[in-house]
Amino acid sequence: MRSARISFLAVVTAGAGLVGFIGVFADWFSLAYEVSGTKVVLDFYGTADGTGAIAVAASLGALMFGCAYMLLQDPQIRRITALLMVLSSVTLLVVSVIGFTRVDEAIGAPNPFLPGVEGEARYTATVAIGLGISFLAGIIATVASVLLVSRREAGVEEDPPVDSV
Repeated sequence: MRSARISFLAVVTAGAGLVGFIGVFADWFSLAYEVSGTKVVLDFYGTADGTGAIAVAASLGALMFGCAYMLLQDPQIRRITALLMVLSSVTLLVVSVIGFTRVDEAIGAPNPFLPGVEGEARYTATVAIGLGISFLAGIIATVASVLLVSRREAGVEEDPPVDSV
């Protein structure tokens, strides 16, 4: 017997929200430079920048609203949580995209041309794997939540009957 409340798309959105949250803390940015022939690499969580802090909230929102959509029975509340899932998912996607453009601002990589920095100092500021993870999670969560809302509006996905107590 299949439960009418458990929606595959809500499960996907909640799972993608969890993966997006993990991605924020799996290093969004990386700074590498060489000192005395030794390569030094510094990794930064997504929360080193404001985009990462927003991504934490958005990913937790997608996770929590996806779970709430599955747990709650009231049709009006399920509709609101579905719309909030979309909002959280789109926010996660947008701030992840913006994170790709904010590498230098987030890390504050030292300028090798400043006085006191000797000759061939090479600093490389790049994105790390966590930003890609959060970006992919944002894509998956956005697609799943938008499909869920469109299926609800088309009448394909119906609310479960409310149990009378």
